[in-house]
Parts: sequence; C-alpha cells; structure tokens
Amino acid sequence: MVSWLKCVLPGLYLVLFFYGETEDIRYFQPATISIADSSSLVSIPINDSLYRQEMPRKGGAAGIPVNYYLELHTGVCFDNKCRPLKIRLYWNITGRYLGFELSDGEYLSKQDHEPFVAGEYEQLHELLADPFLPLGNYAFEDLVGHSASDHASVDGLSGATAKDVLAYVVPGAAYTTHKLYQIVHGPVQEQVTALTESGLDPHLFTEILQSTDQSDRTWALERLGLLRELNDLVIDGLVGVLLEDEYFQSYLLLKSITIEQLGSDELQLRIFELIGKVDAGIENLIFDRLAEAAHLNPAVVDHSMENLSQVNGPQLVKLLKLYSAHSIHSARLNEALGRMIPHENGFVERQVLQFLEKHDSIPDQ
Repeated sequence: MVSWLKCVLPGLYLVLFFYGETEDIRYFQPATISIADSSSLVSIPINDSLYRQEMPRKGGAAGIPVNYYLELHTGVCFDNKCRPLKIRLYWNITGRYLGFELSDGEYLSKQDHEPFVAGEYEQLHELLADPFLPLGNYAFEDLVGHSASDHASVDGLSGATAKDVLAYVVPGAAYTTHKLYQIVHGPVQEQVTALTESGLDPHLFTEILQSTDQSDRTWALERLGLLRELNDLVIDGLVGVLLEDEYFQSYLLLKSITIEQLGSDELQLRIFELIGKVDAGIENLIFDRLAEAAHLNPAVVDHSMENLSQVNGPQLVKLLKLYSAHSIHSARLNEALGRMIPHENGFVERQVLQFLEKHDSIPDQ
C-alpha cells in the first residue's frame, strides 16, 4: 500500500530564499500537505481561456500531488509604459490559493514604478488568500470606472474609483491586485480542483482530511461521495471528525455519505457507537441517515439492544423510529423493551407501548 506524506505546515509563514546575490520573494500560507518534501514535477496542460500555459504538479516522494503552480508571464503597465513580469502562483491541491513567488530579481511595482515594500507584499498575499473579496465578481473597469483601454494607466487608483475598492487592493497597485486575484480565483483554480478530484482515493482523502485548514477539510467532506470505497482509514477519519462535535462539519459529513456508502456495515456500526458521545443534534443526524440506509446492520441492532438501559428518553424514541424504518422486531427486542415499562418519562413510555402493541407484545402491568 502506498505510504502517503503526512506533514502539514503548522501556520502561516513567510520565507525569503537567497541564491547568491539574487533574492527570491516567497509568501505562502499552510498547505494541505507540506511542500518541503516535494520530489518530482509532472507537466499538466492548463487550457485556461486567458493563459494557455503548462501547469506543473509538484509531487511528494510517493507521487501524491503536493501543490500546483502557474508560471505567469505578463506585463505591468504605468502611464502607457509596460515592463514584463514573471510570477509563479501556487494553489493547494484543494484549489485553495497557497502563495506566490518572484524569482531571479523579479519584483512587483506600484504606480510611478515604485517597488513593493515588505508590508505591501504581505497585504497582497492576504488579499489573494481571501476567496470572498468582490474582486472576483467584477471586471477592473467596473471597479474603477475606466474603460478597458485605460488599463495601461490606472494601476494607481484615481478619484473615480469607488471608495469601497480601496480595502481590496494594494494602494497604487489596483490593476495588479485585481489581475492576480482574477487568475488565482478563476478558471485555473477550477482546473486544479478537477485534477485533484480525478485522483481522489481513500489515502489522498484522508491526507486532506488531516489538514489544519478548515476549508481543506470542508473540501474533502463535500467530495466524500466520490469515494467508491470507505476503508478503515477513511472511517477512522470520519469518526474523528464527528467526535470533534463541530456541527457544521458533522452535518456536512453525514449529508455527504451516499446511500451506497451507507451500505457499509462497518460504517453503520462505527457511527452508531457514537450515540451518547456526541451532541444531540449530531445524534439526530446519525439516526436520520441510518434510517435511510437500504438495510440496518444486525450488529447495530445487537449493540442497541445491549445498551437500551443506557439511552435517555429522546434517544430511545429515535431508536424506536429507526427500528420501525427497517421493520426490526423480534422476541428478544420486545422483551428488552418490555423491561423498560414503566418508564419515568410518560411520553417515552407511550412510544414504547405503541411499538410493542404494533408487534402484539404488550408487557403485563
């Protein structure tokens, strides 16, 4: 079995690398899988409508994709004068913006050809890392009130610029900020996501699920249904998420499980064993999904009957509904339920009696 890379960068970091007298500028945020141990490059064509270039894929020692990057060659213009720019943009394997790199003395400029200072690179990095900025929804001329033909002279914000835009661009570098943001969060990002989806298997899924970044974990859970197999490694990871008692991720996980995946006896038993260990809202979701399964694992029924005395009233009511959904009834079950009468909760007692009456097994009072 392939052994996957398991290192995850601990936090946001900024690293400057020096090669001789040439300063390379690198700004990165945490990857799903560390970029430190990348060992190979695979050339993958990116057929973006604007940038038809090669997009290499960095792979770890075992061949798992580590990140994707695009070598962007473009021009940055001021006052109708342009200079070439070569910048490398990186995406995490989930399509999340990872960082950028300027090599061999390259640098970013503002209006009047002033180079970026460290704080402006940091600001740009933070802006590119935010997927919810309005920059991705508008053309540059819509933001600054200029026609497309004026792009060459408007990198510095003019008085016609909407004031709200100022918070979303590096001052003096509006066009550069907007252009990079459009590339980072545009069609190329979608292709990165598609590439990782095409290679998603239980091992890669588990690696992504272990990311310290919440959006990576969400990305994986949203694509749980792509897995044809839920092996022990995946199930362990899913149980770990549910035990964290974070409702949104638990909800997403349980809703993403397909009917076919619910057919796994191991999955059914493992998530049913969480009853009493997770929040009541998550418990309700577990009962609801098990009720939708094509069959209920006999081991789940046995486990539930062995622990009837430990469940509270609401859990017992949910359990009775689960039994009914799968037509679960037997003399042993009726006997176990009969021992719960009388019950301290009148509503629960009525629910138990109705279940037993349906199966002609009312206990002697």
